Amino acid sequence: MGLKEELQSKVQAEVTEWEGRLQDYRGKIKELQAKAEQLEGQAKAEYQETLQKLKAQIEAVEAKIQAGKQELEKIAQTTEEALQDLKSGIESAWESIKLGAETAWASLKEAAEQAASKFKSS
Repeated sequence: MGLKEELQSKVQAEVTEWEGRLQDYRGKIKELQAKAEQLEGQAKAEYQETLQKLKAQIEAVEAKIQAGKQELEKIAQTTEEALQDLKSGIESAWESIKLGAETAWASLKEAAEQAASKFKSS
């Protein structure tokens, strides 16, 4: 396997995994939204606010996924020879995207856990 295929495979695998995780979180948010709809007054308003924060976290993760897809496009458009010269820059850019994604995932996980915790205590 050449460098191009190796990089494409690595990035595609992670982007695919992120998309799967994101689908799981969207499902959890739908469940929380359904529970929030059953509430009334201030409690409902608080949960709706919490859900809006979760949605903002999802948007941050989606941005990282999009960055990963853009990196895949760059790799696909680069020749094998050029990749040899650009390898360290591409790997550095990908590590930066991954770090941002990990931060976004951590924030999303924390927000989801806090929202779930609020619903359990209500």
